[in-house]
Amino acid sequence: MKWLNGGLFAANLAFFGVVVWLVSAHGAAYLEPGSWKYEDLVSILLSVVSVLVTGIGIVIAVAAIWGFQSLRSLAEQKAEETSRAGFTEYLGSDTFKQQIDAALKARIEHEAREAVQNALGPAVLPADVAPEFQQGDQEWRD
Repeated sequence: MKWLNGGLFAANLAFFGVVVWLVSAHGAAYLEPGSWKYEDLVSILLSVVSVLVTGIGIVIAVAAIWGFQSLRSLAEQKAEETSRAGFTEYLGSDTFKQQIDAALKARIEHEAREAVQNALGPAVLPADVAPEFQQGDQEWRD
């Protein structure tokens, strides 16, 4: 922050030097009293105000961008820390272990059922290939 203060001080000195040089180069010292009009003063003051407002707007825009970036990085960091803490806590909980055990048990039962059905499938005839279903046209019975 010290370098920023020093830079702004140097820039102000440079601007002041340029203004003094411009005033002296254009012969402002030779202006006669009363040669300035009210309109000239108003236009100069409005120009100065517009330059100041523009400068303030630029500073605010830069501060907003910098603030958004820093806020975003802090939010990402905090979200990551929170999710890691919750993740490790949840993985060590009994609820998670019970859910994993139930899911494994259900999957093992399903695989065993599939294995038995695959082993017995060729030995058991489906109902539609039984001999009574192989006959031709039959009357419908209720």
